[in-house]
Amino acid sequence: MARKLSPDARRKKTLESLENALVSNKLSEQFLKDKVEEYMSFYDDLTYINETLIRAKTAGNCTLKAYTDATAEKRRISSEMRGILRFLGLKPVDANLPSEGGENEEL
Repeated sequence: MARKLSPDARRKKTLESLENALVSNKLSEQFLKDKVEEYMSFYDDLTYINETLIRAKTAGNCTLKAYTDATAEKRRISSEMRGILRFLGLKPVDANLPSEGGENEEL
């Protein structure tokens, strides 16, 4: 069984993946590299929120308001991250959309 990647290794792998995608799409302008850095800043924010929520829930001191505020912020951050990927031409596949054949595939 493969060992789970550390948070730093996952971050590094994500950054490398984005940088490689720019290279493979022959995109090298600085403003695009800046967008990748912006994406990674959101990535760090999302990681922080996730870790904080896990610690709060484990300690048993997570109020419903704090939880709903944090999850709302996670949705906003995720939306910004998807927007950056679209801007870079790296739109992620939406698993909730029907397949190109027009019908939902049964799993």
